[in-house]
Amino acid sequence: MKILITLLLAVLCAFPGSGTQAKPYSQARDTWRSVRTNNLFVIGNAEPEKLRQVAAWLEFFHSAFGRLVSRNVLESSVPTTVILFRDDASFLPFKPLYQGRPANITGYFQAGDDVNYIAISLDPRLRDPFRTAFHEYVHLHVKDNVPRAPLWLDEGLAEVYGSLQFSSGEALIGTPIGGYLRLLQDQELLPLKTLFSIGTSSEHYNEDDKAGIFYGQSWALVHYLMLGERGRQEKFKRFLQLVSHGDDTAKAIEDSFGMALPALEQEFRSYVRRGDFSPQRVAGMDPQAYAAYTAMQRTSLSEGEANYYLGDLLSHIGRSNDAERYFKQAIALEPGFLPAHASLGLMYATQRRYAEAKKHLEKAASSSQSHLTYYFYAYVLSRDSVEQDGRIRDFPADTAAVMREQLLRAIKLAPDYAPAYYLLGLINLVKNERLDEALEVAQKARQLAPSRSGYGLLVAQIHISRSDAQEARLILEPLTRDSDQSIRAEAQYFLESLEKGAATRGRSGGARTISSAAIAEPVPAGTSRMVGGDMGGGAIRDGQTIEKSGSLPTVDEVLSKYVAALGGAAAMNAVKSRLTKGTLDVAGVSRGGTFETTAQAPNKALTVIQAHPLGTVKVGYNGSTGWTSNAKGVSALKGLELARLQRDADFYGQVRVKNNYAKVTLAGMSKIGFRDVYVLELQPATGPAERLYLDAQTYIPVRINSVRMTGAVAEPVEIYLDDWREVDGIKYPFSISQRFAKLTLTFTVTEVRHNVEIDAAIFEPPRH
Repeated sequence: MKILITLLLAVLCAFPGSGTQAKPYSQARDTWRSVRTNNLFVIGNAEPEKLRQVAAWLEFFHSAFGRLVSRNVLESSVPTTVILFRDDASFLPFKPLYQGRPANITGYFQAGDDVNYIAISLDPRLRDPFRTAFHEYVHLHVKDNVPRAPLWLDEGLAEVYGSLQFSSGEALIGTPIGGYLRLLQDQELLPLKTLFSIGTSSEHYNEDDKAGIFYGQSWALVHYLMLGERGRQEKFKRFLQLVSHGDDTAKAIEDSFGMALPALEQEFRSYVRRGDFSPQRVAGMDPQAYAAYTAMQRTSLSEGEANYYLGDLLSHIGRSNDAERYFKQAIALEPGFLPAHASLGLMYATQRRYAEAKKHLEKAASSSQSHLTYYFYAYVLSRDSVEQDGRIRDFPADTAAVMREQLLRAIKLAPDYAPAYYLLGLINLVKNERLDEALEVAQKARQLAPSRSGYGLLVAQIHISRSDAQEARLILEPLTRDSDQSIRAEAQYFLESLEKGAATRGRSGGARTISSAAIAEPVPAGTSRMVGGDMGGGAIRDGQTIEKSGSLPTVDEVLSKYVAALGGAAAMNAVKSRLTKGTLDVAGVSRGGTFETTAQAPNKALTVIQAHPLGTVKVGYNGSTGWTSNAKGVSALKGLELARLQRDADFYGQVRVKNNYAKVTLAGMSKIGFRDVYVLELQPATGPAERLYLDAQTYIPVRINSVRMTGAVAEPVEIYLDDWREVDGIKYPFSISQRFAKLTLTFTVTEVRHNVEIDAAIFEPPRH
């Protein structure tokens, strides 16, 4: 598993950084205009007629897609803003970044908790901009109305509807796309099982030479299922309903079309060979309907408003530095324009800049229609009461009153927003007031977000405060087996406290300590832990304080038990090769990526990772040469990076710890959560030292503290190792979480195989 650590230390610098900076907009006041329709807010620096035309056609599309999913009114959880750029030059500074550079796209859809964005270039030199508009609008409606749609269906629908054409009061759907027709005739089709399995991290989605067949075949399959025969519309609607309910794609097709997958594959291939992709007229596009769509509210945007909307778009695609400049410019131009204060305050809150966030959110909360404004204002107010040890012992009465008021406003606007209920319950617990209400809202939060284990901890604490020890135990016992180590530690602590009779609570006792993860969850960037009160024990320690007193074992004794805990030297030495596969989630960036590590004794290793926004990245070591490969090319590793890779590629590295480090010492004992750990200091011949934390009872690794070198700058990283399972007598962590200051990655192992056949050529660096 150590090769995974090296991989991230080697390639994380490829994640988007500041990239191309977007300079605050400062053109004439009337350059940007807006069009507001029943379902959309469209702004742009294009000609007014272009804005009106795109808005009208998007509104018609809204109606047409609604008929497809059998809904007169399409559900949309949040409003949608469309930003139209007159050309690619003005669009360039507002594109998402891929490997530090603007992505090569003509438009994109960005979902958000408060607003969805569609951004489009109307540059006539690029592909049909209206096709881009319709394509991106499909993603919005699929997200809200076909929530479990697989990627091929999402993209196939977007391509079919992206070719929507208007002529003489008619609309045609399914117009043949010449490029796809040629591609499908020239290339081998993917097996449908392969097509159905492709996700956002797949090479067929991210690599230019493979993405074409994925998009083309997805378009063709949706065309066949929806338009291939007369009367298919109702069957296709049935198929969408089944997919929305979570049915397997193959089963949904069989139940809807009466066709098993092999038969479907055969008929689909015949359909592609014939090449008869005939479009169909979409009913309802008459002159009167079109006239209704054009009856819109049209206004010019002020310079401050234009800066705000452009900044908010940048904020939603993760370009916070650029967004901050736009927000500040908007406020400088129009100090009373509250949306700019709200968005800047929310962004500051996610960056833990609480004092700055409070200033802007307080102003925005005076008049807002966003539940997030009210919630985050309450949240940053709560941070004022966090003491140096990371705890909250009380809220001032006036602050608590303001927070409650803001949270009730948030709940009124968004009755299903779980964090608002959670924070309201926490306030009541800390104040030891309204405990019946605290229990009610905490249970509501848990009901709305059952996957957030920290919410269960709050419910348990309230039960303890109400002297309902049995109810607390029923919640706490399952949480001691939670996948989150900090949640497990908290739950175990409360159970032990109940057994000792120490968890009774009076007004002088203070509120209970809760998991840091629980309160950090609502803030995308993560926060320091927000905990409650004093239970007589110390703060939860995180392995930084090391005790050297008392009787300690020798380094050799600890290492011997460490090797034994993992399965023993004999079992490890019996393995000559290993293949490890799994998934990778990048917190707040992407889910469902994949990784695969191939290792061969004595010292060869290759890891291949596929995850947005990296694409495909490889890190390999052939016994003497270390290298990385990504979209930019192949690079040889040198210096500290190469030395680290050499150590971690040692197939028997766990048995040979003292061989791979110049100095190994037992620094002492510490605690991670409430678990006692031994702390081993591992000093390599060159470079910074690492720390290995071993459970003092089991000697299984708990955490590794290392660093990533970016030039001459060292960035700390914590690697948590959980869910240990035995494979052929050897234990491996099946959950690995890597936490950097601004990024968290979670590896979930799905397969470990030993003594597999390996072609040694895979460890060699690519020749291009």
